[in-house]
Amino acid sequence: MKPIRITFDRKGNVLSVRFSEKKEACCRESDVGKKEVVYSLAADGSIIGFEILNFLGKRERRPSKNLPVQTRILLAS
Repeated sequence: MKPIRITFDRKGNVLSVRFSEKKEACCRESDVGKKEVVYSLAADGSIIGFEILNFLGKRERRPSKNLPVQTRILLAS
């Protein structure tokens, strides 16, 4: 299984998750509770990732000089 790429942009307060390296064809927005979510879709209509805008609340945010933070996670099947 390929790794999932997770990126958090502290300056923009956006959490991005990508499941595939496929090229993005379009995006769709959705509101899940108080969070704004943008889904990335491939040309075949499959979801290849998503972004959560305004991921952390004001109380949870911490200033950092290390921008952005990127983590790779490999899920075992």
